[in-house]
Amino acid sequence: MKAPSTPAPTPAPLSQEQNFTNWKQDFIARAIAKGYDVTLVNTVIGGAKLKPKAIKSDNSQPELTKPVWSYVDTAASQVRLNQGRAKLEAHDTLFTALETRYGVDRHILTSIWGLESAYGKIIGSDNIVDSMATLAFEGRRRQFFEGQLYAVLDLLASGDVRREQLIGSWAGGMGMTQFIPTTFRDYAVDYDENGNKDLWVDAGDAMASTASYLSRFGWRRTEPVLTEVILPQGFDYALSDGTKRTISGWAGMGVRPVSGQKWSDESLFLEAKLLILAGADGPIFLTFKNFDVIKKYNNSTSYALGITVLAEGFQDQQTITRDWPRADKSLSFSDKKALQAALTRQGFDTKGIDGRLGPNSFRAIRAWQKFNGHPADGYVEQVMLKKILAK
Repeated sequence: MKAPSTPAPTPAPLSQEQNFTNWKQDFIARAIAKGYDVTLVNTVIGGAKLKPKAIKSDNSQPELTKPVWSYVDTAASQVRLNQGRAKLEAHDTLFTALETRYGVDRHILTSIWGLESAYGKIIGSDNIVDSMATLAFEGRRRQFFEGQLYAVLDLLASGDVRREQLIGSWAGGMGMTQFIPTTFRDYAVDYDENGNKDLWVDAGDAMASTASYLSRFGWRRTEPVLTEVILPQGFDYALSDGTKRTISGWAGMGVRPVSGQKWSDESLFLEAKLLILAGADGPIFLTFKNFDVIKKYNNSTSYALGITVLAEGFQDQQTITRDWPRADKSLSFSDKKALQAALTRQGFDTKGIDGRLGPNSFRAIRAWQKFNGHPADGYVEQVMLKKILAK
């Protein structure tokens, strides 16, 4: 009679550090298979350290978000305006040369400089390789962050940057205008032609790189970014769905500049989209191609508006004349999820319940508002939220 066999012990689960090491070894093998230098890959990726802070930051979702007017007020603060004017004066020759070469307005470039890094004062102190490797290993956006690591290897292999320069934000933004590695690789410019693309210290390289990026995405030298408008009584707010029309077409619907002036003859053939950020009672805009180009840089409508307000503030111009509905209380992250759930439950499908209001959510909001006899402006604050939830 055989003695009963002893079950094999269950192997202890691997620690996070061990799993990270395994991921690094796999990535190193794949990078080498792509043709990257063995020594470079082993040195750069093999030396990467796990940074739990990056995972925590990537997974965090702020419960409270600023209303657009709060963001714009902060973006165009008096301190930022004063510092930006000083930069414009100090770098006048540089900006003149960049406007000639790239056709991008100096005030827009300075605004991006100010919002991205407080004119180079806040550029981040995280090791880019550690952060990108950690986030690739974590897996929520593995393909994206592995792409950033390949771009880092490209930058080092080309000699465009030095290893010790790769410092920035936990999310990968580097330098005065916070280029992520793929953007850095594809669009950064060595303006002074010294063999190093120094977006951390060299204002010429940083501003030329930003101008190059905007130019490549279609910046139009002679066109505006946006203009504030007034809509006629009974206007169909659903037309703020992102559809482009010429200024002539909008004018034919009764849309006019808030200044009361007529549209200029040269503007009539420009294409624009209607932008309603705070409902029918807030400021309303027509946005042009250049607004979309700014959103290529940072895909946030509030950001693009903040950049524009700051840029025009440098020139003592007032972008917005109508006030925001500042008494309105904005939605929290959990409010937005509840809103999406309620709309979907009532037959106005938001195509997901993730707390992030995108085109599908706004389409559903406008449809609900129209169906229930409200202005279909897509704007929801606490009062409108309660009406939707009550249904």
